[in-house]
Amino acid sequence: MPDKNLPTPVVLDPDHEIDLVGGRFSGTNADQLTGAFKKFAQSGARHLYVFFHGGLVSREDALQTANWLMKNYTESGAYPFFFIWNSGLLTAIQELLSPHKEDASFVAAANRLVALTADKIATVLELDSVLKKRAKVRVHAAPLDLVSLADFAEPYEKAWLSGQGAQLLLSKKELAEIGAWLLDLKPEAKGRVLFKKTKVRGPGNPFGRVIQRLNSGHGHGLYTTVIEELFIAIGAADALADPIWGQMKSDIDAAFKATSDAGGSAFLQQLASAYRRDAGIKVTLIGHSAGAIYVQKFIEEFDRFFASRPDCTVEVITLAAAVSFERMNAGLAAFKQRVNNFRMFGLSDRREGGYWEIPGIYNKSLLYIVCSLCENDAEADRPLVGMQRYWSGTRPYDVPYINAIADFVDSGSVARTVWSPSPASAARGFRSAANRHGGFPEDFQTSESVCYLLKAGF
Repeated sequence: MPDKNLPTPVVLDPDHEIDLVGGRFSGTNADQLTGAFKKFAQSGARHLYVFFHGGLVSREDALQTANWLMKNYTESGAYPFFFIWNSGLLTAIQELLSPHKEDASFVAAANRLVALTADKIATVLELDSVLKKRAKVRVHAAPLDLVSLADFAEPYEKAWLSGQGAQLLLSKKELAEIGAWLLDLKPEAKGRVLFKKTKVRGPGNPFGRVIQRLNSGHGHGLYTTVIEELFIAIGAADALADPIWGQMKSDIDAAFKATSDAGGSAFLQQLASAYRRDAGIKVTLIGHSAGAIYVQKFIEEFDRFFASRPDCTVEVITLAAAVSFERMNAGLAAFKQRVNNFRMFGLSDRREGGYWEIPGIYNKSLLYIVCSLCENDAEADRPLVGMQRYWSGTRPYDVPYINAIADFVDSGSVARTVWSPSPASAARGFRSAANRHGGFPEDFQTSESVCYLLKAGF
């Protein structure tokens, strides 16, 4: 007998869900997609919405979310489709990064780099004697656990943010000393090297990179920047970028190949048939996290597929978009041509950096992990569209590819951005109370806003 205490498993619904692995049909097939579009035609609805879940979501979690959203969004009168694309990578990230909070050598390295940098900040900014003394004592004190270390770093982080262009100095001697010290660290697991010479000598020295990022404006706060640079130095970013994040992007591209089992291409073919039946069909694309990369690719392929039909357009809603400004800018022409309404939801920068995505070791959101460790960025700071910090319009983010997106988003007569938590006075369609990256799809206020947009328009 089934255990009544266990949750009822959610099964695939081929009338609404497109199950893909590596971009190809898996749990559902092309014939079932044809049947689903027939159901759409028979439903009498003239509006369909297509939801793309985040790239770090398991099949089970994606199905649970789809089941919950089905009940909410369907009341808007639209016919729903959900791309279940089976990335499931959050677990891989957690398994890769989380164990280091218990590694005495990693913790010691984090303590040393945070304390040395705090000492430099206190000296350059001429902070009060208590903070100066505290930083100097911490350099040689017994290591704190990483949560306590983040607390220690906080006043120095705040001071640095208000430092107004101050610069930290670092000598070659200091770099050499910290490099030698890091190479002497021995991880608890025997036979394993924590830091390699190629990662701590020369331009890859994590201490040097921390100072460089803080000076250039690409830092993510004292504690977080140190943790990121240590992850880079031990090779964790190499394990995340191409094998995991890069593969996820390849899966998205594969969905639009010219093969019979490519789910995205099959969807566009069915959509073309639906347009032939009813040219007035409305399409709304909703992308959460890396699902926004899927939406971007969909729009570009939509533009090519319907090249002879300039009248075919879509609406777009993004939730905490993990697509980079560079990636979106590369397809901006298609976006402008084909997107007639756009609304983006994201966490406020204060909230984005206000919780521990990986408890005990990483104290900011998943998008901070993506922009620093997954995107192969030289500054470990790839600007992502769904992060408020990159919309400042100031150094170092006053660059053409960001400005082009900002100009497009700000060009409409109606505001297109919502930073959560939204003000209590926010109008309908502009409300969100999400307080974590993964919380947007099932946040009540966000869902209410999306339903309003689907029903009443933008």
